Amino acid sequence: MDDKEFQLNLQELVENYVWDCFKCDLGFLKGIFYQRHKHYFDIRWGYVDFQHVTTKTDRPMIRSVTKDKTELYFTEYQNKSNRDQKYTFSTTRETVATTKIELQENYTLGAETNIEIDLAGVVKIGGGVNGSVSVTNTKGEDFSETLNWNINTEIVVPKWNKARASLYVFEEPSITEFVVTTTLSLPTGSLPVSIRRVKDDKIIKTYWIMNLHCLFSDKQKEDGIVKCETKPVPGKSIDDAIVVIETRGTCRNVSWKNQHVEVQCERMADVGNEASDSHDDDESDDDKAKN
Repeated sequence: MDDKEFQLNLQELVENYVWDCFKCDLGFLKGIFYQRHKHYFDIRWGYVDFQHVTTKTDRPMIRSVTKDKTELYFTEYQNKSNRDQKYTFSTTRETVATTKIELQENYTLGAETNIEIDLAGVVKIGGGVNGSVSVTNTKGEDFSETLNWNINTEIVVPKWNKARASLYVFEEPSITEFVVTTTLSLPTGSLPVSIRRVKDDKIIKTYWIMNLHCLFSDKQKEDGIVKCETKPVPGKSIDDAIVVIETRGTCRNVSWKNQHVEVQCERMADVGNEASDSHDDDESDDDKAKN
């Protein structure tokens, strides 16, 4: 299947349908004098309601790399005294969380699309891009969010020790396949489409599409590219015609979580004699206190 079959161009379908109706109304003789390239179509997409529902596929999530601990900041301390010392470890750092949406099968409105993807059911919980994102590029889009990590904590360094305090967060990449089910309907009952002349923008004729099912061929319906269904509406004797299209894609996400501080202490090698002398002084002071 080539790219053309993967992407269903709704704008092209509307234009073809309206132009065929226009040529049919003109008849053969009059139709000769109207050339399509001298006209363009004004489609009022605001009359079409697009409802999107996002779900994960049944495939298990594939991790691109394993969860990895990342050091954002560190400070080193030296305690050259015979008592434990307290220090304040404080900093603010930033990380960038990214979400890359790749679309393999989707619909378009000409050169763009308008798919809403709810990341809550797709992306793992963590610091990163969340909520819903609107994708307009027909192949997919990249999203990013800057996260601030603040730390202000007290650490204790033992006597005659040097210490390294580090701020860590976990970087967690993931790959998830998803499906967005889009339902198209006409809340007002019609979609107005005007044929305009290129040279002066004059409206030649306006059509009102009353049923979205007429836009799709039998082959498209049989192949499962679209589903043409009806939906009962309270207070109406006739069901509304709706169209259901599935968009399939991949979400490549990098999130951040589990901020924490780690402290590594090590006795200083160059203070052995000084520490011993200080220890002797402490014992002498204790003896004096006893006497």
